[in-house]
Amino acid sequence: MEPPTNPVGSQVQSQNATWKMLFLSIWVSFAAWISAFDSGYGGVVLIMPSYQMAFGHCTGVTTEDCVLSTLQQSIISLSFLFMGIGSALAGVFGSKLGRKGTIQVACVFCIIGAAGMLGTSGNFLNYMVCKCISGVGNGQLLASSIVYGSECVSANKRGLLLGIFNVGLAMGNVVAAAVCAGSATLAPGNDWQWKTPIICQIPLAVILGVGILIFPESPRWLLLKGKEDEARKSFAGYQAIDPHSVEVTAQVQDILRHLEFERSVDASTSWIEIYRAFNLRRTAVSALILIGLAITGIQFIAPYAALFFSGVGINNPFLINVIVGLCIFGGACIGPMVLEYGGRRFAMLAGYSMMAICMLIFSSVSTALGSDSPVSQNVVVAFLCIWAFVFGGFIGPSVWLASAEMHSVRLRTYGQANTTFIYEIFSFGVQFWTPYMLNADYGNMGVNVGYFYFGLTVAVLLLTFLFVPETARLTLEQIDDFFLSGKRAWKTSTKKNIAISHGNFLASLNPTQETLVLAKDEIPRAHGESSGNMT
Repeated sequence: MEPPTNPVGSQVQSQNATWKMLFLSIWVSFAAWISAFDSGYGGVVLIMPSYQMAFGHCTGVTTEDCVLSTLQQSIISLSFLFMGIGSALAGVFGSKLGRKGTIQVACVFCIIGAAGMLGTSGNFLNYMVCKCISGVGNGQLLASSIVYGSECVSANKRGLLLGIFNVGLAMGNVVAAAVCAGSATLAPGNDWQWKTPIICQIPLAVILGVGILIFPESPRWLLLKGKEDEARKSFAGYQAIDPHSVEVTAQVQDILRHLEFERSVDASTSWIEIYRAFNLRRTAVSALILIGLAITGIQFIAPYAALFFSGVGINNPFLINVIVGLCIFGGACIGPMVLEYGGRRFAMLAGYSMMAICMLIFSSVSTALGSDSPVSQNVVVAFLCIWAFVFGGFIGPSVWLASAEMHSVRLRTYGQANTTFIYEIFSFGVQFWTPYMLNADYGNMGVNVGYFYFGLTVAVLLLTFLFVPETARLTLEQIDDFFLSGKRAWKTSTKKNIAISHGNFLASLNPTQETLVLAKDEIPRAHGESSGNMT
């Protein structure tokens, strides 16, 4: 069977964003909020006196006599391994229960885990067990929510709308920092210092799980399950048009063509397929995108910024941690516009470039002036705030959306679950090694940690340039066509994608394919077939 083509993209691309798409994007970002909130508070509570008294080693009866071991500080990151397990489970649940059902199951895990942690004071093992249960839920939320959103919003506004996902992540970080800063003012022996951020997760998960019921299921998942009538109603609900309109029919037929082609290559749908030659490139690129996210600094800044500031002698670590969170949120507010008009690839290349420069500058200044210098401390705070703004505006909004867009329609649930699982494994590694890097008895890197992340960021920048294509303005099916074409990532751009989305089929082909198509007079025939299929 010949690979599917989409020579005329106007009907599929013509749908504008609707209020329902906007509300869905906001709700999907709420899932990101919950997951980021959980990650955000986990490292901050480590320096709270009541937490150290509840779980640390005490040599006296006051909070000052209690301390957490470096292993305890690192083992907190174990929940990320269980987030990886949750991501893998999202592939199973997403295939069987749908996108909405997976999100609801995730909320149940989050509620059980948070409720359990509230009753674990004095028993660190029980605390970690409950935190890992919550981690399973958070992993499912990250893997399933972005897939749900990407499959439901229109292609020409997907970047703008799903950029809100990153706003949710940023809000989760900043709210976690603010809640911790507020609860830290309680009496040092009051357990509600560290319990307050935990209990906040319960009502958030209830609201998300119940509220998701007002939205239709993913139309692409419904078509994958052979439920065409329900898929038409879902498309119609999101796009505010008739289920049997020309626009809905065009989208349904386009998706079914791609599903038919994929099934002709391999009739089964399983985890194994994402590692086979036909899909391996897509799986690897998607994984690369989120590995870059995990190792370039956010898993150091978000959970351990307060610990880092405290360790290098900077005053008011809780307050500065809130400011850094606000900078991420400020950047997230411009993120949707960056994605819409610059594109995913542009955002990643520009973001990693600026982030690497920030890391290099604050470490270099501290090396030259000494980490105890007030000037160098101000430089550290200033450039970490700039780093946070750049991350929020460029990297945060692009990586989650781009990673989900890389998979084929039929394998997107398994593919994104796999990608998120790999992301959580690398996040665990980063969060586990960070306390050892900062601790005076082990790495004692202090401000030199910037050199380390500078090197990692430059490496990710180069890999992104070589392997990550631009997917802005393309339908998910046109992204399928790109991977079938064999085109190189560095030859893609938002400008070319706009031409493709307006029906310039040749713009999606490499020169060899273009010559072949013209020689065989495929364009007139393709237009004729498309006209028949779209009616």
